[in-house]
Order: sequence, then structure tokens, then C-alpha cells
Amino acid sequence: MSDLPRTAIADLPDEERQVAEALIAALGDGLAALAWQGSWARGEANAESDHDMFVTMRRLDSELLGKIAKVMAGRDSWSLFIKTEEELRQYPRHGRLQFRHGMTLLHGDFEQPPVARAEVLADVRHLANEVEQEARYRLVHKRDTRQASPDHARHARILYYWAKMGVLALKGRELLNGRDYPLTREALRERISDETELALIDLVDFWPEFRPLYETDFVPMALLLDRFVRQFVSGLPAE
Repeated sequence: MSDLPRTAIADLPDEERQVAEALIAALGDGLAALAWQGSWARGEANAESDHDMFVTMRRLDSELLGKIAKVMAGRDSWSLFIKTEEELRQYPRHGRLQFRHGMTLLHGDFEQPPVARAEVLADVRHLANEVEQEARYRLVHKRDTRQASPDHARHARILYYWAKMGVLALKGRELLNGRDYPLTREALRERISDETELALIDLVDFWPEFRPLYETDFVPMALLLDRFVRQFVSGLPAE
């Protein structure tokens, strides 16, 4: 089965422990595995970070989804990624790196979707394409050069999410280049010298400080993401 590291539920921070115990109790034998992931699991969360867990289900129906919803009621700073075992077996080529890096098992086990060079390349291409689309859509369709729009805060928040996806693309590129996966942004930063890529990592690392500025005007943020993608894609292998 999976080769992920394991963490005892008793050793989790209080909020994660409470959610893990509640999900295990509520889902019973329908639950195949529970894993902790995201910035809190990596030890690099900031004031804007959500709590993230991955839930693998042996089966899933409206009743079980209702039980999960009941556990998560009132927990606005949480994100659950829920998949059945069959859905994992049918998982697309991109997006598989999340099941290999930055995740620690808390309960049960699951079969990780296989990852080879082709899947890594598909992943980084997909991430770059999505970042590009989000940045250019807002630069072309949502940019208001006359005044700050009330929607700027929402656009900035969305672009921050895609900046994080850009950082994941940079991490995936390390695998394509034959190096090990840098689990944290600090480890990634030590390998990078390009100013645009460093600025992208800074954007994610110091988002609470940058947020008021970009909520007033998201355009410089979108331009950074667009510049990053153009540069990043030009350096990817053809196959």
C-alpha cells in the first residue's frame, strides 16, 4: 500500500486531533484512510492557511457525506479532499504528486496513484496552464484601470491560491530535473536564483503582509503570475 510517513493522532495539534477523531468515529468501516496534508502538516502555515485533510472512503453515499458535513459544521478554515478507493484507481495523470509528497497517514491506508516522469510532466503542465488562465482572465476581463474595484479583494484571494499552485509546479520541476522533491518552500527557495520565481515564493510566504496591497490592486500580482508561467513553460521538456 502507501509508503507515506505516519503520525499518531494523539500527537496532532488539538484542532486536527478533534477532527480526525470525529471523522473516524462518524464514518466507521466506510473510512479507508485519513491523512493530514497542507501547510499545517508541513509546518509552514500562515494566518491565511486552511487546515487540510485527505479522506479515502471504501464507499460513499449521501448519508456518509452528511456525516462528514456534520463533523465539519462551523469549521470554516478547513478543506477536506474526499475520494473513494475506486476514484483513486481512476485518477487522471495530473494531480498525483499530492498523494506522494507532503502527506502523512493518520488512520488506515490507501493505494497511491502511480507516479512516473510522464505523470510529473502532466502535473506541472496542468498547473502552469491553470495559473496562466486565471491570471490572464483577470488581466483581460476583470482589470479596471479607472479605479479599484470592490471585487479586487476576491480576485486577489483567487490569484493567491493559484500562486500556491505555481509553487507546486516549481516543486514538480525539481523531480523532472532529477532531484528530490522539496517538501517545503524554504527547501525550494534554496535551489532557486531566478528573481521571478523567488518573487512568486515570496508572494506565498508573506501573503498576510502583501494581501492589503493586492486587495486594492490585484493587477501587479496577476502580471507576476503571467510572467512566471511564460518563463516556466519555456523551460519544460517537450516530452
